[in-house]
Amino acid sequence: MPTSHRFPYLDIRWRIRGFEQQVFAYIDTGFDGFLIIPTEFATQLGDADVVSTWELGDGSLIEALDYLGEIQVVDLSPTIRSQITCIGNEFLLGLGVLTHFKVILDHGQMVEIEE
Repeated sequence: MPTSHRFPYLDIRWRIRGFEQQVFAYIDTGFDGFLIIPTEFATQLGDADVVSTWELGDGSLIEALDYLGEIQVVDLSPTIRSQITCIGNEFLLGLGVLTHFKVILDHGQMVEIEE
């Protein structure tokens, strides 16, 4: 069972149109989507597949660039076809990926994940 001692982060690999990167993504169980990546990647990825509107915590609305891609948790076999969103400056992993696995947040010390 893969384990991350960088609580609450998971080691993932994401891919869009041949561009691939392995990163530690923050587990966000309040996010229903798949993966948020920093906006700085938009220039490398080119035209978005979808432009979406997001409501922020303060009620303001912003537009975000969405790309169709794939996400894989490192050391686990399934690759999950995903909508990956460029917004903000962090990698946030949401329930669109997490619900494919059993995820254990162990006493604020580590994350265990299994298929």
